[in-house]
Amino acid sequence: MCLFAAFGADFAIKVNGAFAAAIWDTTQQKLHVITDRLGLYPIYYAQTPRGVIFASGVRALLADSAMDRATDPLAIAEFLTFDHVLGNRTLLSNVRLLPQASILTVSDQKIQIHPYWRIQYPQLYQHRKQADYLEELIYHLRNAIRRQAPDQLPTGLLLSGGLDSRFLLALLAEISPIEQLHTFTWGIPGCDDARIAKELAGKIGSQHHFFELKPDYLLHKAREAVRLTDGMANIINLHALATLEEESQYAQVIYKGFLGDAMMGFAVQRPFWADYDADTAEAVHLSVHHYQGVFYYDRAEQQKIFSDSFKQQVGNGVFEAYRQGMLQANHNQMVVQRLYFDFTQRVPRHTLNGVKAVRSRSLVRLPFADNDLIEFSLTIPPGFQYERQLMRLAFLQTFPKLAQIPISDTNLPMVACARDIFLRSKQLAQWHVNQRAGKWINWPTRRPYKDYANWFRTLMRPWIEETLLNPQSLERGYFKPEYVRNLVNTHMAGQDQTIKLGQLLSIELWHKQFID
Repeated sequence: MCLFAAFGADFAIKVNGAFAAAIWDTTQQKLHVITDRLGLYPIYYAQTPRGVIFASGVRALLADSAMDRATDPLAIAEFLTFDHVLGNRTLLSNVRLLPQASILTVSDQKIQIHPYWRIQYPQLYQHRKQADYLEELIYHLRNAIRRQAPDQLPTGLLLSGGLDSRFLLALLAEISPIEQLHTFTWGIPGCDDARIAKELAGKIGSQHHFFELKPDYLLHKAREAVRLTDGMANIINLHALATLEEESQYAQVIYKGFLGDAMMGFAVQRPFWADYDADTAEAVHLSVHHYQGVFYYDRAEQQKIFSDSFKQQVGNGVFEAYRQGMLQANHNQMVVQRLYFDFTQRVPRHTLNGVKAVRSRSLVRLPFADNDLIEFSLTIPPGFQYERQLMRLAFLQTFPKLAQIPISDTNLPMVACARDIFLRSKQLAQWHVNQRAGKWINWPTRRPYKDYANWFRTLMRPWIEETLLNPQSLERGYFKPEYVRNLVNTHMAGQDQTIKLGQLLSIELWHKQFID
């Protein structure tokens, strides 16, 4: 309130952290609703015959009996296509998400929205040595950790076998008694993440806990997952809920490696280093999304699933919204367009869902969302981010001992060492054995933390068939019933339709909870 008194609604630009605020200006008789730079605490709003309403969840707005419950066909189509909704839409046509870094002002029942900050990549980059970027990256990471340092509350870290959470583990060990930190890993017993995280925690000295990801956990958690995310998250991506109750018994504050990948190079791919005409550029963007496993319904597949009336309502709206999401970067480089898209679309509409889930039981801290770290990341030339090079080198140089522990994307150490030679030789031997004796022996090269494909065919099969193939679900008018039946049947016969089934389950369970 002191900041508001001094600077007015524009105080938000000075706040480094996750927040949402609603402030009544008694002098001007105006209401200001404000989101942080990344919209880490989402706010949804709508106009009803009674006036403007807003809340932290769409489900709360439905408590108003005057709320129009009409669904948004374009939002549903976007969700199927990209596994998340685009822009500021929700599954309800009358409800919108307040954009990142925005101030919504209500005066005389009229709404005005204006941004106070935006993600802006430079048109021309500075010429700097790689060593300079490395030094500054480590500086900002350490500052971010200090700003969100553990306090007196019991603290935990969600630890996988990847890069971002191990970076947080190493940085936390520099500033606090590590033996007081709890680390949590979940998955199938014996999976790569479980094995690697246990070794990392043992090396650092944290109190480590492994929780099995039970094959039938969605039977008990799917309804809660849909409620917390207002139906706008694929239930198969919300594994954090499965073991959160157990984790919250050890820690009231939980750190997550949220944003580290999107900010530091996940989207940087080779096809972006070229100039294309407008139509080809869109096709290249979509092909990279497909290659990365985040694009599920192209135009041809949409024709197969959407009913005739639904197709007419959607038109080309999904791909037009996608194209605009890229162009809003105001940048000619395609790689920058994609980085911007992830920051403004995929992160707030997809990745943040995992944070929402954990917040349902714990306080969450997100060091990678530090303002100074984000602004620095925008200045890094994309070439340094390819294959997350800068992030990997920063970790390798700062924590060389931890870099000798394998990382889950390769199951190899991050640095050349004796262990790396041994594991590469072992992988080569396994490959030759699999090639020569594959009919009798097949050593797995990866042990994933989840197996929804088989879980959907076994323990969850009756629930899936009952949920998706009942007359009410099939006759909602969005999708062709024969397509849905075929999707279920082909998955049960051996094809992997897990992601698409998860999307349909999310939409149907949301309807059952909030619309029917």
